[in-house]
Amino acid sequence: MRTVDDIEREAERIEPGYGATPNGDSNRRFRAQPDHGNGSDAGSGGGVRLMNFKEYRSQQAHSSVNSLVSGLMRLGTVIAIGGRPGSGKTAFAVALAQALDQGEPFLDREVKQAAVAYIAVEDAGDVANRLEATGADGVLLVHSEEGIPLAKPARAKAIIAEVIQHARQRKPGRPIFVVIDTLRAALGGTSVLEDKIVSPALNALRELSEAENAVICILNHTNRADPKAMKGETLEAVAALEMILLPGEGDWHTVHVGKNRSGPGNRQIGRLRFTSVKVGGVEAAIVEEIVCDEQASEGPKDRKPGANQRLILKILTREVLASGIDYRPYGRNGPQVKAVRESVLRDEFMKMKAGDNRNSKNVAFNRALDWLLERAEVVRNEDEAGVGMIWFGSRDDEDDAMRQRLKVVPGNGAGREGDEG
Repeated sequence: MRTVDDIEREAERIEPGYGATPNGDSNRRFRAQPDHGNGSDAGSGGGVRLMNFKEYRSQQAHSSVNSLVSGLMRLGTVIAIGGRPGSGKTAFAVALAQALDQGEPFLDREVKQAAVAYIAVEDAGDVANRLEATGADGVLLVHSEEGIPLAKPARAKAIIAEVIQHARQRKPGRPIFVVIDTLRAALGGTSVLEDKIVSPALNALRELSEAENAVICILNHTNRADPKAMKGETLEAVAALEMILLPGEGDWHTVHVGKNRSGPGNRQIGRLRFTSVKVGGVEAAIVEEIVCDEQASEGPKDRKPGANQRLILKILTREVLASGIDYRPYGRNGPQVKAVRESVLRDEFMKMKAGDNRNSKNVAFNRALDWLLERAEVVRNEDEAGVGMIWFGSRDDEDDAMRQRLKVVPGNGAGREGDEG
């Protein structure tokens, strides 16, 4: 049987000096070596230094504590937005991009106004329609003759670095937020589970985000139904933040945070629902309402009415003039209002709202009406025959309706419920 000494002697014949330590001993007789210093100025170790966090930060070009979205996104990182196809990833990313471009709070969090570059690898025309529908004219769409060939990491990294430079020139002084929609498309259709191809690409993006102190947001198709079911995908390993869109109750989707290096993870942080708006002859799916679930409130938050609520108010305004009924909801001696039959509002809403799914539109009407009733924008009661009657909750609104003659045009911007990106 060969001994360790035999193996070392054979290795020594092949490669003199093999297995020897600096003092000439073999590895089998290794012992602690004399201390040659604290390593802070040791130049013979390939530039290796040991530093505490203060020394480390003093050597970095960018701070490691600057956030883009408080508690979620830190500058110099890669983040991921995941969800099944059709779950609303693009609509969510457009809403986030618009908030960052305008410096508006997102999910009730403070943000830094950013220069946003959107790389729409999949259907840039659709993304352009969504940006138009939301009025996000400050978000910059990226056009590259080569595309973003992530299967060639060095080239993709160079192109995105050029994108970042252009964004800084267009909006100097702002941090940079880059969206890649989607990972699979940027990989040329390669499966995101092909680690030999995906890992070098994502590591190149991580290095670029750190070097440029930018946030790179990657949209990724995933079939995950359980946010706790971690698959060990490469993107999850590289990303500092993972947000997942999951189906919620009714037409709502939930925003779940998995991994989060800037705050608490593995929790739901919000809910959102979608609508679609006509842009030219097509429809663009956008976020209609987004709600933060983390902070308890004493009552309903003061949110602006969405597209469906606005459509109901416009129809009510028109019908008060066209078919308004003098109605005393609290008896003969009570105040008189101009009311409209609920069935009339519903029928007009069904005619004017985009889309062919009557059940979806009926659900949208009920939900929008409930929203208006909760906030006393409108009031509902039933007459003696049990017919639902609707009128404005404010006398000023009723007076305005009587003074105006508003024309409601089908396809005026109210959307089809349930469309997602």
